[in-house]
Amino acid sequence: MYDIFTDDFETFINSWWPYILSICISIIYAIRFYVGGVDCVSRNRIDDKIIIITGSTSGIGLETAKDLISRGGHVILAVRNIDKANKIFEGIKKKNEKFKISVIQLDISDFFSIQSFAKRIIEEYEKIDVLINNAAVIFQPFQKTAEGNELTLVTNYLGPFLLTHLLLPLLNKSTNGRIINVSAVAHFTGKLKLDNLNMEKNFNEKDAFAQSKLALTIFTRYLASLLSKTKITCNSVCPGLVRGTGHLRNIFLNGNKWSKIYLWPWIWLFLKTPKQGSQNIVYLAVEPSLSDITGCYFSDCEIKNPAENVKDVKLAQALYSRSCSIVNINGKKLIDSLICPEKSNNNHDLGDGDNDF
Repeated sequence: MYDIFTDDFETFINSWWPYILSICISIIYAIRFYVGGVDCVSRNRIDDKIIIITGSTSGIGLETAKDLISRGGHVILAVRNIDKANKIFEGIKKKNEKFKISVIQLDISDFFSIQSFAKRIIEEYEKIDVLINNAAVIFQPFQKTAEGNELTLVTNYLGPFLLTHLLLPLLNKSTNGRIINVSAVAHFTGKLKLDNLNMEKNFNEKDAFAQSKLALTIFTRYLASLLSKTKITCNSVCPGLVRGTGHLRNIFLNGNKWSKIYLWPWIWLFLKTPKQGSQNIVYLAVEPSLSDITGCYFSDCEIKNPAENVKDVKLAQALYSRSCSIVNINGKKLIDSLICPEKSNNNHDLGDGDNDF
């Protein structure tokens, strides 16, 4: 038997198979290297900086939180599931008791929850240094929230829109407040219809996601222009295509075992890991040279061009006005109060008079 094995091995070695296998392995490695993107090169610590991250119990948000915690930041985890977050981060805190972690409940798809969260943050903290709007959903069937708005639109755009405005006064108290909105490649295919944001006619899950990310990216650029006279920067970031985020839970293939077996190798090959996807976000949060960079779209730790309609000022103005109306705030009044505090007797008077918190 030994002779047979030896003969077979020698035959294999002297064949073309070793070369074919080497080429295949090299191609796989090259694809993974390319897909993985760029690591955050900054080693800057952020001791005593206060960071809020939405959607931080899994995927990109979790990896971003871990990185920023390890750099000395006080990370506030804005999550729906308090118990899940506590279990995850108890283990992290045991590794180093000096790690600063707070867990506060937030349902980004619920305006009342957002207002309650913001009120608590304002009561308990003197400033916020970084706000990372990461929480998102995709492939959600049509569903309306308690306020009557489509779920994907609220979770991915209107919720972050409201939260950002409510926290602007605290961000302005930082020496360099940073707003980081997590966009997606899908925003390039998005179409914005201001008269049909809920997409009640001909609803499509992919189109709803693309529209929500386009709206978020447009808002980011426009808000940056409104905040140009403040110390706050506002940028959007594309983490790329990332696996392990839980976003695939709603696709029709999810319940099919054989589809999972077939798709997994391709998902592994062509999608980033959550840690790789987080690098771009971490870079925007910690890199000192970005203190004056605002209104930009980042991918692989570089400024890239967003979709053309992101630069449409009239569209941005119309979207901003419509969004303020939906969430019932006076955004420009708030921003004016940051620039000229003496003109406002109450920085928290954001609504039309019946929605203050």
